[in-house]
Amino acid sequence: MYEDVAPGEVAGRLRAASTEAGRVLKGADETAGRTRPEPEVWSALQYGCHLRDVLLVQRDRVVLAVVEDEPGFARMHREERVALCGYDAEPPGTVAAELAMAGELCALTFERLGPGDWGRRFVYNWPEAAVHDLTWLGRHALHEAVHHLLDMRQVLERVTEK
Repeated sequence: MYEDVAPGEVAGRLRAASTEAGRVLKGADETAGRTRPEPEVWSALQYGCHLRDVLLVQRDRVVLAVVEDEPGFARMHREERVALCGYDAEPPGTVAAELAMAGELCALTFERLGPGDWGRRFVYNWPEAAVHDLTWLGRHALHEAVHHLLDMRQVLERVTEK
């Protein structure tokens, strides 16, 4: 998973992916953006909200890993957030702007890491508890951003084909 991405590349690539995700969401027809292609597949808006939250959660995890010795991270409960946080009710334009903001905040935090910080370790508790370092987390955050950008594009393509 993105093993070839150097730590110094993470911030710029996070910015680019989150900004592009916002553009995709903002450019979508509002009905299409809110439509799930199948009951078990999120809408583009829901993926956008999820990505925004992932970036903010990963930012907080970076901070914890730097200031605490080998902290454990609580799960973010991705499925529960869809209803609990009202992803369906959020305005797509606002979410698009928040995606850029969340990407920027996450990128800034990774950008501020010193060479010795990238090896800081933590326990990531999903899908099962495992020890990782901040290099892994940066690559994982980037993977999530790129993956969910692709999800958004695919969902929009599916719902506009119908």
